Amino acid sequence: MAQVIQVEVRTGTTHTVTWLDTALKTKPGMVLVCKGDPRRWSVVHTYGFAAREVGDSNIDWKVAGCEAQNCVA
Repeated sequence: MAQVIQVEVRTGTTHTVTWLDTALKTKPGMVLVCKGDPRRWSVVHTYGFAAREVGDSNIDWKVAGCEAQNCVA
């Protein structure tokens, strides 16, 4: 079981809310990439602080970098 948290991410003019693994420790300004997607997604906001347990996920997000100066991955 994985623990996930709801996060808003954006790329260009596209915004979406998705569930991400809590192990990523997402913070606003972090840049993420998703396996099979060439776009870089920036974290806008984390909506929930209570993680949820889920079965296997088929989406593989990785931290790509950080746009915010105070961001720690």
